[in-house]
Amino acid sequence: MPFPTSKTYDLIIAGAGPTGLLAGLLALRSGLDVLILEKNAEPVLHSRSIGIHPPSLRLFSEAEMLDDFLGKGLAITRGHALTHHRAPLGTLDFGELEPPFNHILTVPQWITELVLTQKLTDLLPGVLQRDMAVTGIHQLEDRCEVVVKEGRNGKEFTLRTRFVMGCDGKKSTVRQMAGISFHGGSYPHRYAMGDFTDRTNYGTDALIFLSEAGLVECFPLPPGTRRWVMQLDPSMPAKDAREFSRQVEQRCGIAPDPQTCSMFSEFGVERFMAERFWKGRVVLAGDSAHVTSPIGGQGMNLGWINASVAVQSIDAVLQGERRLEEASRHYNRIAGKRARKVIRRAEFNMLLGNRSRFPGLRNRAVRTLLGTPLRKILLHRFTMQGL
Repeated sequence: MPFPTSKTYDLIIAGAGPTGLLAGLLALRSGLDVLILEKNAEPVLHSRSIGIHPPSLRLFSEAEMLDDFLGKGLAITRGHALTHHRAPLGTLDFGELEPPFNHILTVPQWITELVLTQKLTDLLPGVLQRDMAVTGIHQLEDRCEVVVKEGRNGKEFTLRTRFVMGCDGKKSTVRQMAGISFHGGSYPHRYAMGDFTDRTNYGTDALIFLSEAGLVECFPLPPGTRRWVMQLDPSMPAKDAREFSRQVEQRCGIAPDPQTCSMFSEFGVERFMAERFWKGRVVLAGDSAHVTSPIGGQGMNLGWINASVAVQSIDAVLQGERRLEEASRHYNRIAGKRARKVIRRAEFNMLLGNRSRFPGLRNRAVRTLLGTPLRKILLHRFTMQGL
């Protein structure tokens, strides 16, 4: 066992995904005594979430680590809506946003986690402990007792902490142990995505194809890669990269080379929200608190933004600057409102890209929005402004 069981931590974080890692980093910078527990023995090397939006860039800047991400990512400054290759509907220019946070940065998730992990261990070696699963939580008046199981030998032990933060995903053990219900369900749509060598001529621009058969998205990734996402036709499954590329070509007139595919997966989309995000001395952030459709790429960023508020609130309680009940009400209200707004925006993104009975009407509406000052509405929605 690599740490003492006799001490009382300020904060134990369950889960070392992007949300848990950033929460731990912010807590350390606030002077809290923190421990992060992750059940997986090794990091997951998968690109998964890729978009870092302007509010997160601002958050990283305030935490003095923006340069670490800028050096690993690729800045998207424009996004184009098209019906087909070389058939544009209009453009969103992220440069219209207030600098310097006037772009979306794309970084594969495993690199994001690597950067955050390195910053954490530079501040405090041993703060992240892998192969450690939280299996139980007992809330007392002034602290929590956290039961932890070591994966390598199956031994269990108990740690004490003032607060627990659940960043342990959609199936969160922390949320379940706290008795917080989780409401939602699945959408009927399914998607496939893949990362391919970029052989387009679109440079660092993002593309959204609003085809009659359904949405296709295309985002640049470093180094020289593109992420392609396609809404699936239920009657035409795309079980591999070759079939995926064939259908993209059919819809868009341009497609990735299946021989260069480095990642391919099919996925459904869901919407879930916890009944509350803070109960007693247990706080939730990330997918433990809310699950939103990945179309639009805002779920990871939502986790970061709410985790920042949670850490500030926990610190205020520990410093005696705010009562526990007041901090809980504030976080439940602010974080819940923000999550509902992001979920609605993700649903709008899906609706916009769905197979349409009237694609001409939809496309004329998009062209009108992008060709007038009304484009600022879409610009703000797609870059997570106003949260």
